[in-house]
Amino acid sequence: MKTALRTVLVAGAVFGCMLWADSALGATVHAAEAKQVTINVNGEALQFTDIIPILDENENLYVPLRGFADRMGYTINWTTVDEDIVEIEFSNGDKTIRFRTDSPKAEVDGQTVDMGSEPWAYKNNTYLPLRFLMEQYNLEFTWNPQYLKTIPSIERHAPEVPKAAEPKTGALTDRILNTAHSYVGVPYVWGGTSPSGFDCSGYVNYVYSKHGISLPRTSRDMYRATGTSVSNPQPGDLLFFADGGKSITHVGIYIGNNQYLNASSGNAHRVIVSSLSSSWSSRTYVGAKRVL
Repeated sequence: MKTALRTVLVAGAVFGCMLWADSALGATVHAAEAKQVTINVNGEALQFTDIIPILDENENLYVPLRGFADRMGYTINWTTVDEDIVEIEFSNGDKTIRFRTDSPKAEVDGQTVDMGSEPWAYKNNTYLPLRFLMEQYNLEFTWNPQYLKTIPSIERHAPEVPKAAEPKTGALTDRILNTAHSYVGVPYVWGGTSPSGFDCSGYVNYVYSKHGISLPRTSRDMYRATGTSVSNPQPGDLLFFADGGKSITHVGIYIGNNQYLNASSGNAHRVIVSSLSSSWSSRTYVGAKRVL
């Protein structure tokens, strides 16, 4: 078992509070305008931006599972059970947790453990109670109640507000991102369209085709003929870049927290996770399109 770590929850800057209706849940949400929360582990900041921890109506803290895994260096694997249910395996190398998104029970190294509540599907992301993860991985955290003012508070079990039926894209987005992550490390090959080697559009095309979504073959045609332009990308959106001119030359898949998956022809020469804040991305980024 790893040595216990002390985790301190720190809130990002607060620029006043706002109140809005969460159209997905019919819930009332109180949150700071600054959507940023940092968790410090042994003095190392794990920063969440956009996809951040949330609180339920009982002030229980939940963290986005994929974001938590990425920042802690844990592994995560997803297996689709049906359209709305996913089985997830989560491990730090010493301890493995398995659970389904429709059950409050988890299997921890072969033992059944109660997580306290079912995983929370919120805004296309899967959340788990932070306290459950802290207890299972022998991590300790301390925080000040005043931080409650800076974290979104969602009334999880509020009555649904009647509305027109909408497609259930959350589970689909999770499956697409899981598929996309599974090819990290595959070599870059110009013109490549298979797991033996991808170019940028071949990678995106292959991932989405695995889930029944047909996209044009080239990044230029994807940008010109596919989806709806969006100013604030969400996980599953496509990001487009133009290097050396106005024509689109590169495409990637946004995964949240200012990061995207892409088959890079640069020094990495493989499928990697890149940052939109990198010098190359900032200089060449054109925009995002939503295809889900």
